[in-house]
Order: sequence, then C-alpha cells, then structure tokens
Amino acid sequence: MEEKPEIIREECDEYSLLKIDGRIDGYWSKRLDDYLDDLLNTGVYSVALDLTNVHYMSSMGISTMLKYSKLYRKVNGGFGIVSASKNVQQILERSGLQSVLQWQAATAISQAEDVIKTVESGGFKYAISDLQGSLPMKWTFMGDPTRIRKGGYTGDDCKNLKFGRKHYGIGLGAIGHDFEDCKNRFGEFIALGDALVYCPAGNSTSPDYVLKTGTLIPAVKLLYGISFEGDFSKRVSFSSEKHDESVGFSRLITELSRINGYERFAMVMLAETSGLVGLSINTSVVAGQERSANPFVFPEIRENVNFTTEPEYKKMMTITAGIVSATGDDSAEFTRPLFSGSRIRQHFHTAAFSHHPFKKSNIDLDETISTLFEQEKILGVLHLINDAREFTGAGESEFKSGMCWIGNINS
Repeated sequence: MEEKPEIIREECDEYSLLKIDGRIDGYWSKRLDDYLDDLLNTGVYSVALDLTNVHYMSSMGISTMLKYSKLYRKVNGGFGIVSASKNVQQILERSGLQSVLQWQAATAISQAEDVIKTVESGGFKYAISDLQGSLPMKWTFMGDPTRIRKGGYTGDDCKNLKFGRKHYGIGLGAIGHDFEDCKNRFGEFIALGDALVYCPAGNSTSPDYVLKTGTLIPAVKLLYGISFEGDFSKRVSFSSEKHDESVGFSRLITELSRINGYERFAMVMLAETSGLVGLSINTSVVAGQERSANPFVFPEIRENVNFTTEPEYKKMMTITAGIVSATGDDSAEFTRPLFSGSRIRQHFHTAAFSHHPFKKSNIDLDETISTLFEQEKILGVLHLINDAREFTGAGESEFKSGMCWIGNINS
C-alpha cells in the first residue's frame, strides 16, 4: 500500500504551518514540490513545516526542501522545519543540513522606516515611500498616433530612439536597421531602462528584445510613442491580506492618483497578475496601409488586431509602464479614458513573464528587470485596454500584488 503523504495547512500569526504525515520519497516529494510552488505563486512567503509524522525522507525530499529554502530566502521569506520525527532528524544530521533547513522567520523589512504612509482601501493595503532623486521626471510625445487610423506612415515618420537607465517608453515600433527593414514588423514595445522588448506584428507569440550589453544600447525604430525619463518620486507597494483577491487596473490607477495627489504621472509597475486584458497588432500598420486606407475598421480589424477574448497570462509576473493624466494636456492624442466617463486618461503596455517571485522589500527596479529578462521566459507584450463591451467584453487586467515606481509630472 502506497504511503501517500497528507498535507494539512494551518494559518498561524506570521506563517503558514504545513503538517505532513507519511513518506517524502522520490515519488511523493513531487507532490510537496507542487504544493510549495503553488503557495509561493499565490504570495505565501512564510511557510513552516511540521514533519513530526514523517517517518522517512529521501535525498529527493531533502533536495525539494533545499530548493524552497533558497527560493524563500531570495524573496526575504520564511521557510524551514519547526518539528521533525526522530528518523527525519537523523537523516538531516547525517546529511549535515539540519541547521540549513531549520525554521527561519521572514526577514524583517529593513526599509520600514521609509514608509511614510499606509492606506487601506477595498481590501488592499498601499504602502507609500518617498524616493530621493535630483532629476525631475519629464515626458515626451513623438509621432502621430492618429495615422494608425488614417494611414500614411512613411520612412520620414520612423525615428530611432535609444534608451538607458532612468529612461522608459512605450509605443509602436520595431527592432531593426531602418524603415524598410521594420515596415512589416511594427508592433507594441515597452522600454525599461537597459531593456527593451516588443511584439512583432504577425508573430505576436514570439516577443523580441534587446538588453544593454557592452556597447549594445537598447533602441527602437519608432512610428509614435511616449518616453519618460528622470527619477521616480514615490514607491507604492500594494497587496491584499486574502491571497485569492486581486484589484482591477482602473481601480489601482485611481487609488494611486488619489493617495499620492498626482494628476499627471509616469509609472513602472512590477506585479503578479490574475489575468491581462489587452491587444497587439497582428498586421503591421505600414503593411496594412498598402491594402486599405484604414486597416483598423470592421471587419478588417478582426484580422489586423489580436484581442484577448478572456484574461490571459494568469499568475504570471508582469512589468507595466505608461502614463496617467487627468488635466486635459497635450497627452490627449496618446491616451484613452481609464474607463467610460473617467476624466483620468492613460496609456500602458505590459510585458508578461513566466512566474518569478520577488522580494517584498529592498527591491531594486533595474536589478529586478535584468533578472527577469535573463532568467525568465518572455510570454507576450500587450497594450492594456478596458474591454467593457456588454456580454462579450473581457473586462480589464487585474493584479494580485506588486510595487509601483511613480514619477510626478510637474510641467
């Protein structure tokens, strides 16, 4: 008879306690691996193990323990064994890993003193910190976004835009040598300092990207877009005490504007998503113009644009960048209302990655971006939309937890 382990989860004040009963051998350690992976992916960053009723643990089981010990330490979480049977204790002693796998609480948030305000709204907690910087955030608008409807993009509209530290951007562009090289591939891009990724038209399932390496500088051939550069003035983390809850993007942006008192700001967000709703260009606007004056009218739009028919990239890690304005300024042609009737306008692109847990404190934005591009798979790039169509609409993107770097636009 197979001695299938039983896992019982109990919630304590500062951690989740897993009581395991049975064997943790080569076969059943896979179940434990899957269970711990699900906990980490849902934002449970502190897990203690009670192995009092585990009478055997193989090297595969020990390997699983070590794997998650490293992963939880990496994100400043808590992990380890709080109690074990005599057999398991002997196994750990012989392997020399007793102290390594012993319970260690989550690392205290060393930057807690930097949090100037905590706001709770709608079941979510927002922790706001001031950031020190000497370079004011500014935005720049380039090209004519209305030509995507009217047609007429030529080589004269194609500009080369380089990026680097403290310089971010979104828009319609491609990675290539010149207009002729890129004309069939123009799609949504998102530039994140020393990294740039875009979704080539006609090949939306295979994003392409470039990272700063040596003298190689991220650059895009751009038809139109928005760039913003400077120092962020605020950092805001958001999370819910209930792991299965998420916040809609329009509500998140509304709250960020309210609690910071910003009517115009640029933002980069690192967050775990419950699902993204957006679109990507399927047929290059230049190639489309060769067949129709406006390739984005019905019914041609069904072939030229990929829409999410339901939220995609669930439980994935995302980097989102864009701008928000509620002042009726020169950003109007480059933005859309946050939702029908909203005075807040916005334009955001998101890059989705395979899931990668991140620290809840002491997060370096540039370092985290580099790690995601170097270690995780890029799944897609979307222009975020609020699809509020009755009956057939997919809704809007939702996020479980994350951290936002926000730059106030003063002029």
